[in-house]
Amino acid sequence: MSFTRELHNSVGMRRLKTLGAVVVMIIVVLWVVGAVGAYEGSPQMVTQAASPAQEGSGPEANLPFLFAVYIITWAAFFAYVFYVSRRQRELRNEIQDLKRALEERDSRTASQ
Repeated sequence: MSFTRELHNSVGMRRLKTLGAVVVMIIVVLWVVGAVGAYEGSPQMVTQAASPAQEGSGPEANLPFLFAVYIITWAAFFAYVFYVSRRQRELRNEIQDLKRALEERDSRTASQ
């Protein structure tokens, strides 16, 4: 049956497109986090021991990373949901095609 082979090939391309979309989303998120981090100022060489308040080691210093992980997690979740829903739709279509093929075969054998 050639339609299953064609379906398999199209699924491979869809997986590749989905993976590409996820990679693009990750790059965009990392770019945004880098832009947010650039506004915090560049680290400067400190010759003396700085207190924790001066080092920027407070909870606010980690907010860009928390934001990045939050966005990446949600992007991965939605990419997975999108992938599962498309795969479910493809399987449903394949089941319908197989039922149609079986009905055609049964009607041909009944007429002979």
